[in-house]
Amino acid sequence: MSALYGLLLFVWVTIVQGRDPIGQNLILILADGFGNSLLNSSQNDVNIGLKAIAENGVTTEFLRPSFPTHSWPNWMSLITGLYPDSHGFSADYMYDEQSQMAFEKGYGINDTEDVWWKGRPAPIWYTAGKKGVDINCYWFAHCHRPYWDLVVKVPNHRWADLGNPQQTDRLGEIVPEVVSRIAKYQSHKQQFFLIRSSSVGNAIRMHGPNSDEAEQALQRFDLHVHNLQQELEKEKLSSSTNLVIIGDHGLRGINEEEQFYLEECLADYSRVKKVVNMHSMVMVFTDPEEEGNVHFELHVCEQWGMVTDYDENDIPLVKAYKLSELPEDLHWKDSRFMSGVILMTKPGVSIITRELPSVPDLGDIARDAKYTGGWLPDVDEMKGFFMARGPAFKVNEKHPPVDMVDVYQVLLNILSIDPNPNNGTWTNVEAMLTEGWEDRQSHESSTEQRIVVFSILFCLITRLLW
Repeated sequence: MSALYGLLLFVWVTIVQGRDPIGQNLILILADGFGNSLLNSSQNDVNIGLKAIAENGVTTEFLRPSFPTHSWPNWMSLITGLYPDSHGFSADYMYDEQSQMAFEKGYGINDTEDVWWKGRPAPIWYTAGKKGVDINCYWFAHCHRPYWDLVVKVPNHRWADLGNPQQTDRLGEIVPEVVSRIAKYQSHKQQFFLIRSSSVGNAIRMHGPNSDEAEQALQRFDLHVHNLQQELEKEKLSSSTNLVIIGDHGLRGINEEEQFYLEECLADYSRVKKVVNMHSMVMVFTDPEEEGNVHFELHVCEQWGMVTDYDENDIPLVKAYKLSELPEDLHWKDSRFMSGVILMTKPGVSIITRELPSVPDLGDIARDAKYTGGWLPDVDEMKGFFMARGPAFKVNEKHPPVDMVDVYQVLLNILSIDPNPNNGTWTNVEAMLTEGWEDRQSHESSTEQRIVVFSILFCLITRLLW
């Protein structure tokens, strides 16, 4: 009997060690604040790595972000395939009237409270993890947070520290670790890496896209992407591993000559309980009985009245909405933590406060940003980008625009997993994939086949020996 078990063990190890990858692997790099306009305007000599993806894979004309074109709403759309009115993260900064707590872009003292997280839809790492995919997160926001019966093991130094702008500058240091793990474990489990990089976006926010700081950040990012592809090819992993890079939204400059203080429009500051967000989009919280008065004052405010000869085609500098008046195609007004009055500005126009209770508070460094997001998704500077290469994608393919909510289903298809109900449209992305996407073998079926093979071998060897 001991000889039988020894033989079975030898056969099993041989199958495990010698077989092909159990399925396709996936590396997702989220480049926060890196927009399509910067990608298109950058010089060829700083686009070696990104150019290699385009030549060997798929690029879209642009990626249309969710509204508002902030980071958190789009991160949540990416990992759920849902618009903000379904996933509930309505902006980078949010305010809960019942608890009177604020969410401050992930680095506030109350940002881990359950009020923000309870009832949220399943993130992609939960859906993939429950199917046996190995999840690896690097500085990806809230990836370490438990979701129902699954917790992704993320070392503390890889938790997202959104108060530390330099955290993701270590992107280049993790390339050997990522490649090594895929090579070691891909025959046992599909590997899914979620990596956030904020270096390019941070440089643009504070210095502008034409600054030396932004150019250097882009060069470093591109070099890391180049090195990652080189290492994957060196280890012969390009045929089993897909690399997807997402620029979640772009940034636009703030016109200092068109920056307004909200207080200048209000006769009575006490009518306003809280002002949340700034610059491009502002939420104004009031008592219900004051919403009409506050909305009217902001609607007729002379401060941001038309400063040129009137033209019916002119876009107003600032538009005041009641919540019920928000356009349906923004997929936003039914989200959580919404105010009764919302201000939206013309691209480049900024609204800030100097006395009213505000989130972020008056000392937050974000108030000093030279470039920001938050404007409508169809504004050129707000558009993001999508590019990818690997066995799941066509080669040298220029694809029409896609929406942020479309990407979720592509990522899960690569991993051979059915997506949860989502707002994406499959026909928007189907043409970027290689033939046979609908027959992609699932992780579960591969595992079942291994068990069947082992069972047959067990029966044959048992009969021979007995």
